[in-house]
Amino acid sequence: MSRNNHLSHYSALAALLVLVGLLGYIQPWIVLPTGSMTLGAFDLAEWASLLPAQRATSPPLLAPLLLRLQPVILCLILGAVAESRATMAIAAIAILLLAAAQLPPFEYVYDINNLNYRQQFFLAIASLIGGIAAIPLRNPRLVALATIVLPIMGLATSVLGLAQAEALYRSFQLGAISGAGIVILSLSYLALLALSAGGKFSRRQAAS
Repeated sequence: MSRNNHLSHYSALAALLVLVGLLGYIQPWIVLPTGSMTLGAFDLAEWASLLPAQRATSPPLLAPLLLRLQPVILCLILGAVAESRATMAIAAIAILLLAAAQLPPFEYVYDINNLNYRQQFFLAIASLIGGIAAIPLRNPRLVALATIVLPIMGLATSVLGLAQAEALYRSFQLGAISGAGIVILSLSYLALLALSAGGKFSRRQAAS
């Protein structure tokens, strides 16, 4: 297989894993034993942001921040793995849509001091600027570093975010259990790590 074909397959598979990760993000992360309520990461972050205790964390709204970092990380990975002009264009559109989906409601215009809305706004901007800036990144070492560091960051922050959210549930005497969403997202991060390690080896072989 030629080097260009290998990179194209690597890019497509990495993008697919990012989509799997996004699917995990919207799947239930916390499930009550009674089945009366399930929350994906997005809703879980919004629920946690309403609790006064989260205003006193350092930084403020730490649990929502950890949970909301996942789309930002996935946008950065999506931009970094885009190779051809077609995949770059698709990545740019996907990043734009994902950033728009993270924006706070329009009420933020009238309540700019709202910590929750402010966090959502700046993370959406980080997704847009970071993801788009990563698309033209062609330095193989930087791309390899990004595709290793970012999944590790995503895995760590998602697990910590869920742990904090579960602790908040326990403070209300709610016996919540972890849902499938965190498992799917974690597996996608691990697969991206494995793909990056294998991709680096194969590119080295192709270049030799």
